[in-house]
Amino acid sequence: MQEPENKNNEPQAEPEKPSGKVSAYQNAMEIEAKRRRAEELKERRRQAETEDAAYHAREEYAKELAEEKVDLMRLKQGVITDSDKVFPEQEPEKHYTVWQRIGNWFYHAKWWLGIASFVVLLGAFLIYDFVTRENPDLRILVLSANPDLDQQNPQLCSWLAGMCPDYNTDGEALVQTVYIPVSEMTMEMGGTSVAAYNTQLYVQFQSDTCMLVLSDADAEAYLQPEDMFVSLKELYPDCPLVDGYRLQLDGTNFTSLAGVTAPLREGSYLALRIPRENMNTAEEMQTAYDHAKLLLDQIVPQLKKTG
Repeated sequence: MQEPENKNNEPQAEPEKPSGKVSAYQNAMEIEAKRRRAEELKERRRQAETEDAAYHAREEYAKELAEEKVDLMRLKQGVITDSDKVFPEQEPEKHYTVWQRIGNWFYHAKWWLGIASFVVLLGAFLIYDFVTRENPDLRILVLSANPDLDQQNPQLCSWLAGMCPDYNTDGEALVQTVYIPVSEMTMEMGGTSVAAYNTQLYVQFQSDTCMLVLSDADAEAYLQPEDMFVSLKELYPDCPLVDGYRLQLDGTNFTSLAGVTAPLREGSYLALRIPRENMNTAEEMQTAYDHAKLLLDQIVPQLKKTG
């Protein structure tokens, strides 16, 4: 006799679990869950230790109170004549000499004295720096990766100072340069230097410190010259060295006039910034622009082509 089929009673095979590695997301979730569980257990242990310490402190305090009560009763009954529990022994008052008091005061106030000394020294340094700092009548922004020219800036500044009035009325005409080496190498090398150079550029173009700029072709890629510089063609229509906002310097007698031997980079030129109200007021920007233009007015007639 054939046995009836009983497929429903046969144990079913467990479906195979998909094989493969755990995803990075799942792994991260498991690690995070373990970390949270460990922190939870750590916090529970800390709470238990805190409660246990508080319990023992209460028990110790209750014990001390009980001992004080017992001693107080024994004192009243005349069983004992003194008790350290009821009348704890007090240390005798210490008497310090004048020098000990002074030394003690300095010991406890040493942190405040250190902070006060730092503030005083910092204030003295700032005052000294302000008093001794040279206050130039005009500054020029040099945006050219030309370290040789930067090293010879005293000669350049001396030549420019001979054409600059004493605007600050300190009895001396003084011109200084602000050097920022802008080129593909300096601006694309990465690191903190690029951020520092960009910050310097931003600060300079937001203030009236330097309205006259010496730049070159490599630096233009990191500027917006059409929006920053004045069209010199309108100011000097008869000057053959003017090209839009540029007063071309390479191929001229500029280095011989300035008394420098460092060759200029390709496409070097002078430009005059457009006065805009940024960090300074419109009046301050216009005054700085007028001073820079007056200097440029004296440079233009002296420039000649050499080649």
